[in-house]
Amino acid sequence: MKKLATLLLTLMPLYAAAQDLAVTLPIPSGTNKGILSVAADGAKGKPTLLQPIFFLKTLIDSSAVSSIDRNWIEQPKQQLAIEARTTFNQSRLKMETTWEEDNFTMVSKSNNGFSTSAGLWLGYRGYGLGFSKELGNTTGSTFSFGAMGGRFGLNLRISSYKSDMPDIYFNGEQVSGRNISDDRLDDPINVRNFFLDGYYMLNGKHFSYSAAYDNSLIQRRSAGSVVIGGMYFHSRVDYSADSNWLLTALMKDVGMVKFTQGSIGMGYAYNWVPARGLLVNAMAMPMFTFYNRTTKYLYDFAMIDPNGKIIDEEYLAGLDEGEYYDILFDPKTKISAVNEREEKTGNKPKFNFDMRLCVTYNWDRWYVRAYGHFNLFRYGSDLVSGRMTDWTAYAALGFRFW
Repeated sequence: MKKLATLLLTLMPLYAAAQDLAVTLPIPSGTNKGILSVAADGAKGKPTLLQPIFFLKTLIDSSAVSSIDRNWIEQPKQQLAIEARTTFNQSRLKMETTWEEDNFTMVSKSNNGFSTSAGLWLGYRGYGLGFSKELGNTTGSTFSFGAMGGRFGLNLRISSYKSDMPDIYFNGEQVSGRNISDDRLDDPINVRNFFLDGYYMLNGKHFSYSAAYDNSLIQRRSAGSVVIGGMYFHSRVDYSADSNWLLTALMKDVGMVKFTQGSIGMGYAYNWVPARGLLVNAMAMPMFTFYNRTTKYLYDFAMIDPNGKIIDEEYLAGLDEGEYYDILFDPKTKISAVNEREEKTGNKPKFNFDMRLCVTYNWDRWYVRAYGHFNLFRYGSDLVSGRMTDWTAYAALGFRFW
């Protein structure tokens, strides 16, 4: 984030200079020129150092309005926007394993609690960066990037959280967790998620995705569109710390799981404009997960004495009974996960879905937006299977300027 901030601070003076020198390029309706040609025209005659900025600026401006009908979609005069966001999120991870020989099933459910975070988002014509930090008792952070044009939307989200009190079930009966004890893991379960999705609107002339989700355009009349979308999701769940050796052993020696999914789908989105400035958007998209692979990391366990030596049969043979019990009950003696092994599953296609809902209201420069998004991801192998559910809702107050 420091590098991104430095880059933005470096570019802002150049952008200000570009604004002072700029000659506004109209994008006439029905022009025969391609967007890249229009962007190239926007850079002609400008100082060499500023030409890439003018090219990128004109390209973004052109892509946002090149195919829209101005009777249905309006572009605000202000180009930049800043948002203050309050986000509510809950990610739930369920891991399950079955010991068939003992007729025994263990389920671990972990989550980030009901987390609340606060952050900022800064964008230009639908292209922006955001960062939020969780507040209160939960720990985690989220970095986001969005890019939205006249017919497309692209979103990237990287989040992480730690869960130090998973709910543990043996054969359906809860034996540990927030509801029945206050036992916490010395080394929390560490969950990191990478989420990327993109959409293409077939009716980009009358329907605006960015009008709902970043307010860089304004929907004036109700319209809908068939949507084609793709999604990539990667998650890493790590509980392989030495202090979690019992949890790892109960999960059939699996101490870390990585799963990756790629999905495509087609759905429908609708922008309802019941009154001027007010917009309600809903989108639903069934998806086919054509790529679904899980990587498991398995471990052996070794007892380590206070001096860092592995206690094996040869080691034990040199101890008398008193020395054995002294080492066994020494608080510095520990059990450690060793000999990490990686196992990958074959591809297991599945069906998934993507849903989101948004309500927004625009004034001249100010706007407010409430947004909700839900995803479900399933993974599995012969040792460990499970699912991750993730829902996010946020409220944003935005201001357009420049």
